[in-house]
Amino acid sequence: MGVRFLGKEKINLALLWSRYSSTGTSLNDLILRLDKNRFNVIFIYLTCHGVEKNLIEEAGYKVFYLSNIEFIKAFRFSILFRLVKILKENNIDILHCHRHKSSFYGALAGIFAKTPVVLSHVHGLSRTRNLGRRVVNFFLFKRFNRIIGCAKSVRDDVLKDNPSVAQEKVIALENSVDFERFADVPITKIEAKSKLADVPVDAFVYGTVARFGPYKGHSFLIKAFEKVRKQVPSARLILAGDGPLKEKIQEQATKAGLDDSVHFLGRRDDIPKLLRAMDTFVLPSIGSEGMPLVILEAMAAGVPCIASSLSGIPEVINSSDVGFLVPPRDENALAEAMVTLANMPEEKLKDLTEKAKERIRKVFNHNIVRAKLSKLYENEYAFSQEDTK
Repeated sequence: MGVRFLGKEKINLALLWSRYSSTGTSLNDLILRLDKNRFNVIFIYLTCHGVEKNLIEEAGYKVFYLSNIEFIKAFRFSILFRLVKILKENNIDILHCHRHKSSFYGALAGIFAKTPVVLSHVHGLSRTRNLGRRVVNFFLFKRFNRIIGCAKSVRDDVLKDNPSVAQEKVIALENSVDFERFADVPITKIEAKSKLADVPVDAFVYGTVARFGPYKGHSFLIKAFEKVRKQVPSARLILAGDGPLKEKIQEQATKAGLDDSVHFLGRRDDIPKLLRAMDTFVLPSIGSEGMPLVILEAMAAGVPCIASSLSGIPEVINSSDVGFLVPPRDENALAEAMVTLANMPEEKLKDLTEKAKERIRKVFNHNIVRAKLSKLYENEYAFSQEDTK
């Protein structure tokens, strides 16, 4: 017999996303390990377009798709109708919506299905981008029991751009990682480097893992690395990921004469092992990050980190004891930090990485954040039942 919640043996929970991602998400990782004696969980996606295999479905969870449309632009009554039907048939107590489009459909469906709790999760800054979005949010946010930001900076951004929302309604739930997966990789640094084609095992390896998009700052990293090479001759830079700006960044590296020292690895599924090959991790973001998971992963893996001082990043790298922050778009400051880490005495470097790992273990560990999320679900459901009395 499971724990009872105001007369219910379990809480019925639904996660609503725009589309399935095979790379997984921090939130899905948390949900998949919730106590099954306390929660029944289903997953709902606005579209199944491009999905060949859903690992969540293979793990035994109920999965529903509301359409097969590649890009859902205009409002679709058919999607709303199907969502309402699923919420009713599965007697959903809590609908947890992620990002704006899912939140829009979820807020409406929650009304017609009489779902007790509807939550909206915001995963980045500047999501209230224009007047139209602000007007929609004015009505939409009234339908949510809570609006959750993935960092304190995201919570504050929501409140700043949506002044009609009650402050207590918007909360922060930080991103998190599977600490042991990154901290306990069974491979040495030399072994990891030896698996990188054309990278000498004695090279000082800088690296990043990020989509080649307009906000990731790859261009500034190439400019900084060009300066670093003059002071750290053995330096190599590995760039994992794909995206629309990849070819442009490759051209930039070629023009800078860095073809022999900048390595484009493409999309990788072995990030824990790849991080082990890095001597320094760099995230030169210039735009609206929320709380980048890759920074948490690199710190958990024991890789010294340099990142831009924006969005939720300073909430993770909260002192020089655990990593370096540099102003965004400043290749000189970035290069200086990169050289500093290359020349840092071994004992000081070891102290920095150990403190960084401990910070992730204590604050941004899945086990810690899952307990917060579970408590949030329980409290919101209990409050909703009190309101109906």
